[in-house]
Amino acid sequence: MSDYRFKVNLSGMIEILSDHLYSSPDVYIRELLQNAVDAVVARKKNSSPEDLAGYEGNIDVYLEDNTLRFIDNGIGLTDEEIHKFLSIIGESSKKQLDEAALRSDYIGKFGIGLLSCFMVSNEIVVKTRSVRSEDSFIWIGKPDGTYTLEKYAEPHDVGTEIILTPKPECLAYFEPERVKDLLLHYGQILPYPVILHAEGESERINSPVLPWDKKNVDKAELLAYGFEMFKTKFFDAIVLRSEAGDATGVAYILPYQVHSSAKQNHLVYLKNMLVTEKGDDILPEWAFFTKCIINSQNLRPTASREGFYNDDVLEKTRAELGKCITDYLVAMAHDNHALFESFMHIHELAIRSIACANDEMFDTFIDELFFHTTKGYLTGRELRTSGEDLVYADISEFKHLSQIFMAQGRLLINAGYVYTTDLLDKLSVKFDLPITKVSVDIIDDMLVDISPSDSETCVEFLTIAEEALKGYKVNVDMKRFVPSDMPAFYYIDDDVMLYQQVQDALSQSDDAFSGILQEFAATVGESYPTVFFNFNNPVIRNLINCKDRKLISDIVTVLYIQTLLVGDFQLRNNELGTLNFKLLELFDRCI
Repeated sequence: MSDYRFKVNLSGMIEILSDHLYSSPDVYIRELLQNAVDAVVARKKNSSPEDLAGYEGNIDVYLEDNTLRFIDNGIGLTDEEIHKFLSIIGESSKKQLDEAALRSDYIGKFGIGLLSCFMVSNEIVVKTRSVRSEDSFIWIGKPDGTYTLEKYAEPHDVGTEIILTPKPECLAYFEPERVKDLLLHYGQILPYPVILHAEGESERINSPVLPWDKKNVDKAELLAYGFEMFKTKFFDAIVLRSEAGDATGVAYILPYQVHSSAKQNHLVYLKNMLVTEKGDDILPEWAFFTKCIINSQNLRPTASREGFYNDDVLEKTRAELGKCITDYLVAMAHDNHALFESFMHIHELAIRSIACANDEMFDTFIDELFFHTTKGYLTGRELRTSGEDLVYADISEFKHLSQIFMAQGRLLINAGYVYTTDLLDKLSVKFDLPITKVSVDIIDDMLVDISPSDSETCVEFLTIAEEALKGYKVNVDMKRFVPSDMPAFYYIDDDVMLYQQVQDALSQSDDAFSGILQEFAATVGESYPTVFFNFNNPVIRNLINCKDRKLISDIVTVLYIQTLLVGDFQLRNNELGTLNFKLLELFDRCI
């Protein structure tokens, strides 16, 4: 058996990087910055104190005649290291380091970052001199997998210079403003000076001090920094700290309401280098009302360095950052109620979300949250101290049941709003309150049976009503209820709803699924809504005594369709057309 070595098609690798690993050719600037920072860190870690006397890491970027020169004064490379690290795909100078050292000191580890330069240039020129050697070398790599290496005759300072000239189609990536924006985007908070030399001027790109890392954090400075970064005047700012991720940063509270599913695209840095501006998983899901800037020293980046592994460190970091936000909200509720009320006016949805996810937040905020009921908007405190039976309904049930509950002075809670059901469940457990979903039993309690003698007078009317509504598949019944000006009441319970959903699905399914649905439908018994007529209503009493069967039938049909419209129920059988036809018939009779 013979052993063979894999051969790598470098142009194919570059295509994979371009199409699948990196989101944009823009990242070539990020990769150059990362290599430069890691080189400076390596020089500091591998040099004696004497050698580092007066040493300051720096990165200089020169743009001249569409040529980019990227220079660092880091550790540099020997000729052996050049062959190993620049010419073997996936080989990294940090490869032998343990995970702890990688996390604490270096940004990169995969050994493929320099290849990103082939996305914008057909040649990579590297001039380098190691801190451990007097010799300088020049390495020139091509996308076909060939490279040259020779000693560089001219004197070269310790460090590395990378020279790129753009492909014709990539000229835009080498324009001074584009390069400046990319340097600012990826390296704004790097701890070493990044100097751009272009168009006869030199400018430091990055900020030396982060406002949240100062000993005395100034809230106004934090908000000004947030405006600079996001062009938004935020409601407030919260300093963030995480021991697990060795992370610091700031969460900005948005000045406007957002939906709980909104993605805020947080800026997340690793060792001061931007990794992602889509870091939605750095904070708990309930923190959707914030935009944050986080700088971590300890999270583990993916190969593309555009995200992080969802490991224990990220999970603990997320929890610790979330606690910073909840601690802030609790303090605001206790110490600055006016500010808290302003916050609640904008972000009550967020508070409801947090109260569902966090028991401490529930205990803090439940009494302040509002619930829509048939007695107006009531707070959690008012609900739990009302002494009434607490019954809730989904939004459709609330619409058609609210009239009868209000008329009888009974409390019904609208659970159609996000998080309401979860909050009511927690309220029930926390305060040992019976809170139930509206049911047919509750409705039956509100509908009073008529006397046997009254039932006899209604037999003919109910027979006509049943015949008139036969095609609509509804049951009919006679009850007494308030309000008396409500002639009929349409009720559909959960069993009916399930049956209707199954029938709708069957009518729309194709052959592949109809068999499965039919088997399921066989387990769901036939169940139909009920129209309750009100014996207290004058119109119904007159119809009971009416001898004109056609008139009774027409009016019953109109009343039935009216109950659907009032209750905002789905119309299924051309009810509107029937309503118009029956009304015209009634008009003709009157005329």
